[in-house]
Amino acid sequence: MSFRERVRGGEQLVGAMMSDVTNPNLAVMLATAGLDFFIIDMEHGTCDWSDMAALVSTARGWGITPMVRIPEIRRETVLKPLDAGATGLVVPQVEEVAQVEEVLAHARYPDTGRRGVALRRAHSAYAARNATEYMQQANEETLVLVQIETRRGLDNLEQLAKIDGLGGFLIGPFDLSVDMGLPAEVNHPDVRAAFRKVIDVAEQHGIVSAIHVQEPDTAIELFAEGMQVCSVSSDINMIVDQAAENTRKIRESLQQ
Repeated sequence: MSFRERVRGGEQLVGAMMSDVTNPNLAVMLATAGLDFFIIDMEHGTCDWSDMAALVSTARGWGITPMVRIPEIRRETVLKPLDAGATGLVVPQVEEVAQVEEVLAHARYPDTGRRGVALRRAHSAYAARNATEYMQQANEETLVLVQIETRRGLDNLEQLAKIDGLGGFLIGPFDLSVDMGLPAEVNHPDVRAAFRKVIDVAEQHGIVSAIHVQEPDTAIELFAEGMQVCSVSSDINMIVDQAAENTRKIRESLQQ
Protein backbone atom coordinates (compact mmCIF):
# COMPACT_ATOMS: atom_id res chain seq x y z
CA MET A 1 0.00 0.00 0.00
CA SER A 2 1.40 3.41 -0.97
CA PHE A 3 1.90 6.25 1.49
CA ARG A 4 -0.93 8.17 -0.16
CA GLU A 5 -3.26 5.18 0.11
CA ARG A 6 -2.40 4.78 3.81
CA VAL A 7 -3.36 8.37 4.53
CA ARG A 8 -6.54 8.10 2.48
CA GLY A 9 -7.35 4.95 4.46
CA GLY A 10 -7.35 6.96 7.69
CA GLU A 11 -3.91 6.20 9.09
CA GLN A 12 -2.14 8.96 11.00
CA LEU A 13 1.54 8.83 10.14
CA VAL A 14 4.65 9.94 12.03
CA GLY A 15 7.97 11.01 10.58
CA ALA A 16 10.84 13.46 11.00
CA MET A 17 12.85 16.08 9.11
CA MET A 18 16.42 15.29 8.05
CA SER A 19 18.71 18.05 6.85
CA ASP A 20 22.37 17.65 7.82
CA VAL A 21 23.03 13.93 8.29
CA THR A 22 23.43 12.55 4.78
CA ASN A 23 24.80 9.03 5.32
CA PRO A 24 22.27 6.72 3.65
CA ASN A 25 22.24 4.48 6.73
CA LEU A 26 20.23 7.24 8.38
CA ALA A 27 17.24 5.78 6.52
CA VAL A 28 17.92 2.39 8.11
CA MET A 29 18.07 3.95 11.57
CA LEU A 30 14.77 5.76 11.09
CA ALA A 31 13.12 2.61 9.76
CA THR A 32 14.42 0.68 12.78
CA ALA A 33 12.99 3.40 15.02
CA GLY A 34 9.57 2.73 13.51
CA LEU A 35 8.95 5.99 11.67
CA ASP A 36 6.53 5.91 8.76
CA PHE A 37 8.42 8.49 6.70
CA PHE A 38 11.09 11.14 6.71
CA ILE A 39 11.57 14.37 4.80
CA ILE A 40 14.94 15.13 3.21
CA ASP A 41 15.30 18.89 3.55
CA MET A 42 16.90 20.34 0.43
CA GLU A 43 15.57 23.82 1.19
CA HIS A 44 17.63 24.53 4.31
CA GLY A 45 19.75 21.38 4.54
CA THR A 46 23.08 20.31 3.10
CA CYS A 47 22.03 17.37 0.89
CA ASP A 48 23.11 17.43 -2.72
CA TRP A 49 21.47 15.34 -5.45
CA SER A 50 23.70 12.32 -4.81
CA ASP A 51 23.08 12.44 -1.05
CA MET A 52 19.36 12.65 -1.67
CA ALA A 53 19.34 9.78 -4.14
CA ALA A 54 21.26 7.50 -1.75
CA LEU A 55 18.92 8.27 1.14
CA VAL A 56 15.85 7.69 -1.02
CA SER A 57 17.14 4.39 -2.41
CA THR A 58 18.04 3.08 1.06
CA ALA A 59 14.68 4.16 2.44
CA ARG A 60 12.81 2.27 -0.27
CA GLY A 61 14.81 -0.85 0.53
CA TRP A 62 13.96 -0.62 4.23
CA GLY A 63 10.26 0.12 3.95
CA ILE A 64 10.22 3.72 5.14
CA THR A 65 8.70 6.42 2.94
CA PRO A 66 11.17 9.04 1.61
CA MET A 67 9.91 12.53 0.83
CA VAL A 68 11.96 15.50 -0.33
CA ARG A 69 11.48 19.16 0.49
CA ILE A 70 12.66 20.94 -2.63
CA PRO A 71 14.47 24.29 -2.48
CA GLU A 72 12.22 26.03 -5.01
CA ILE A 73 9.83 25.29 -7.85
CA ARG A 74 11.82 24.47 -10.97
CA ARG A 75 11.69 21.56 -13.39
CA GLU A 76 15.00 20.16 -12.12
CA THR A 77 14.14 20.38 -8.42
CA VAL A 78 10.86 18.53 -8.99
CA LEU A 79 12.08 15.94 -11.48
CA LYS A 80 15.27 14.73 -9.82
CA PRO A 81 13.77 13.62 -6.47
CA LEU A 82 10.93 11.82 -8.23
CA ASP A 83 13.25 10.07 -10.68
CA ALA A 84 15.39 9.07 -7.68
CA GLY A 85 12.31 7.36 -6.24
CA ALA A 86 10.97 9.85 -3.71
CA THR A 87 7.39 9.06 -2.79
CA GLY A 88 6.46 12.70 -2.65
CA LEU A 89 7.54 16.31 -2.49
CA VAL A 90 7.18 19.08 0.05
CA VAL A 91 7.10 22.47 -1.66
CA PRO A 92 7.96 25.53 0.47
CA GLN A 93 6.47 29.03 0.51
CA VAL A 94 3.39 28.33 -1.62
CA GLU A 95 0.72 31.03 -1.80
CA GLU A 96 -0.74 31.08 -5.30
CA VAL A 97 -2.65 28.75 -7.61
CA ALA A 98 -0.03 29.27 -10.33
CA GLN A 99 2.69 27.88 -8.07
CA VAL A 100 0.75 24.69 -7.42
CA GLU A 101 -0.10 24.27 -11.07
CA GLU A 102 3.56 24.66 -12.02
CA VAL A 103 4.87 22.07 -9.56
CA LEU A 104 2.14 19.59 -10.52
CA ALA A 105 2.93 20.05 -14.20
CA HIS A 106 6.54 19.07 -13.51
CA ALA A 107 5.56 16.22 -11.16
CA ARG A 108 2.87 14.46 -13.20
CA TYR A 109 3.23 12.53 -16.44
CA PRO A 110 1.05 13.32 -19.47
CA ASP A 111 -1.82 13.79 -19.95
CA THR A 112 -2.23 15.51 -16.59
CA GLY A 113 1.27 17.03 -16.56
CA ARG A 114 4.47 17.32 -18.50
CA ARG A 115 6.94 15.34 -16.40
CA GLY A 116 9.85 14.17 -18.49
CA VAL A 117 9.68 10.44 -19.18
CA ALA A 118 12.73 8.38 -18.23
CA LEU A 119 11.22 5.16 -16.98
CA ARG A 120 14.29 2.98 -16.33
CA ARG A 121 15.58 4.92 -13.35
CA ALA A 122 15.65 4.36 -9.59
CA HIS A 123 11.96 5.22 -9.28
CA SER A 124 11.09 2.10 -11.31
CA ALA A 125 13.89 -0.01 -9.82
CA TYR A 126 15.45 0.16 -13.31
CA ALA A 127 12.95 -2.42 -14.55
CA ALA A 128 11.29 -2.49 -17.95
CA ARG A 129 7.68 -1.49 -17.33
CA ASN A 130 4.56 -0.92 -19.37
CA ALA A 131 4.87 2.82 -19.90
CA THR A 132 1.18 3.67 -19.86
CA GLU A 133 0.45 1.64 -16.74
CA TYR A 134 3.50 2.90 -14.90
CA MET A 135 2.88 6.57 -15.62
CA GLN A 136 -0.73 6.26 -14.49
CA GLN A 137 0.36 4.53 -11.27
CA ALA A 138 3.02 7.17 -10.60
CA ASN A 139 0.52 9.97 -11.07
CA GLU A 140 -1.84 8.34 -8.60
CA GLU A 141 0.79 7.58 -5.94
CA THR A 142 3.06 10.63 -6.03
CA LEU A 143 2.16 12.93 -3.15
CA VAL A 144 2.74 16.66 -3.52
CA LEU A 145 2.35 18.64 -0.30
CA VAL A 146 2.57 22.42 -0.49
CA GLN A 147 3.71 24.31 2.56
CA ILE A 148 1.42 26.88 4.12
CA GLU A 149 3.74 29.38 5.76
CA THR A 150 2.12 32.78 5.22
CA ARG A 151 -1.16 34.61 5.78
CA ARG A 152 -1.63 34.81 2.01
CA GLY A 153 -1.30 31.06 1.76
CA LEU A 154 -3.96 30.72 4.45
CA ASP A 155 -6.24 33.16 2.64
CA ASN A 156 -5.95 31.12 -0.56
CA LEU A 157 -6.45 27.68 0.99
CA GLU A 158 -9.80 27.03 -0.65
CA GLN A 159 -8.51 27.88 -4.11
CA LEU A 160 -5.40 25.76 -3.66
CA ALA A 161 -7.35 22.79 -2.30
CA LYS A 162 -9.49 22.62 -5.45
CA ILE A 163 -6.54 22.00 -7.77
CA ASP A 164 -6.71 18.51 -9.23
CA GLY A 165 -3.69 16.42 -8.30
CA LEU A 166 -2.66 18.32 -5.18
CA GLY A 167 -1.87 15.88 -2.38
CA GLY A 168 -2.36 18.28 0.50
CA PHE A 169 -0.95 20.94 2.78
CA LEU A 170 2.02 20.86 5.14
CA ILE A 171 2.07 23.67 7.68
CA GLY A 172 5.36 25.44 8.42
CA PRO A 173 4.56 26.62 11.95
CA PHE A 174 7.55 28.84 12.60
CA ASP A 175 7.43 30.75 9.31
CA LEU A 176 3.68 31.07 9.66
CA SER A 177 4.00 32.49 13.17
CA VAL A 178 6.55 35.03 11.90
CA ASP A 179 4.31 36.12 9.02
CA MET A 180 1.40 36.47 11.44
CA GLY A 181 3.45 38.84 13.60
CA LEU A 182 3.86 36.26 16.35
CA PRO A 183 7.46 35.05 15.93
CA ALA A 184 8.03 31.58 17.42
CA GLU A 185 4.65 31.67 19.22
CA VAL A 186 3.52 28.50 17.52
CA ASN A 187 1.07 27.71 20.32
CA HIS A 188 -0.55 31.15 20.27
CA PRO A 189 -4.35 30.81 19.88
CA ASP A 190 -4.30 32.65 16.54
CA VAL A 191 -1.59 30.35 15.15
CA ARG A 192 -3.37 27.25 16.42
CA ALA A 193 -6.57 28.54 14.81
CA ALA A 194 -4.66 28.70 11.53
CA PHE A 195 -3.66 25.05 12.01
CA ARG A 196 -7.33 24.22 12.55
CA LYS A 197 -8.28 25.99 9.33
CA VAL A 198 -5.77 23.95 7.33
CA ILE A 199 -7.06 20.71 8.86
CA ASP A 200 -10.67 21.63 8.10
CA VAL A 201 -10.08 22.72 4.50
CA ALA A 202 -7.98 19.63 3.77
CA GLU A 203 -10.66 17.37 5.22
CA GLN A 204 -13.42 19.08 3.22
CA HIS A 205 -11.53 18.52 -0.02
CA GLY A 206 -10.26 15.02 0.70
CA ILE A 207 -6.58 15.94 0.75
CA VAL A 208 -3.82 15.53 3.34
CA SER A 209 -3.22 17.79 6.33
CA ALA A 210 0.37 17.67 7.57
CA ILE A 211 2.75 19.66 9.76
CA HIS A 212 6.32 19.74 11.04
CA VAL A 213 6.59 20.20 14.82
CA GLN A 214 9.36 19.95 17.37
CA GLU A 215 7.68 18.10 20.26
CA PRO A 216 5.81 14.77 20.41
CA ASP A 217 3.17 16.32 22.69
CA THR A 218 2.30 18.86 20.00
CA ALA A 219 1.91 16.07 17.47
CA ILE A 220 -0.37 14.16 19.85
CA GLU A 221 -2.57 17.24 20.30
CA LEU A 222 -2.79 17.88 16.57
CA PHE A 223 -3.52 14.25 15.74
CA ALA A 224 -6.44 14.49 18.17
CA GLU A 225 -7.68 17.53 16.23
CA GLY A 226 -7.59 15.63 12.94
CA MET A 227 -4.10 16.23 11.56
CA GLN A 228 -3.14 13.26 9.40
CA VAL A 229 0.64 13.49 9.08
CA CYS A 230 3.18 14.86 11.57
CA SER A 231 6.91 15.28 11.06
CA VAL A 232 8.36 15.49 14.56
CA SER A 233 11.82 16.91 15.33
CA SER A 234 14.91 16.63 13.14
CA ASP A 235 18.32 15.03 12.91
CA ILE A 236 19.84 18.18 14.40
CA ASN A 237 17.45 18.35 17.35
CA MET A 238 17.66 14.63 18.06
CA ILE A 239 21.45 14.57 18.14
CA VAL A 240 22.15 17.88 19.86
CA ASP A 241 19.35 17.67 22.43
CA GLN A 242 20.04 14.05 23.38
CA ALA A 243 23.77 14.73 23.63
CA ALA A 244 23.10 17.81 25.76
CA GLU A 245 20.80 15.84 28.08
CA ASN A 246 23.33 13.03 28.47
CA THR A 247 26.09 15.52 29.25
CA ARG A 248 23.95 17.42 31.74
CA LYS A 249 23.04 14.28 33.68
CA ILE A 250 26.63 13.05 33.85
CA ARG A 251 28.06 16.41 34.94
CA GLU A 252 25.40 16.86 37.58
CA SER A 253 26.19 13.43 39.00
CA LEU A 254 29.91 14.26 39.12
CA GLN A 255 29.20 17.37 41.17
CA GLN A 256 27.32 15.47 43.87
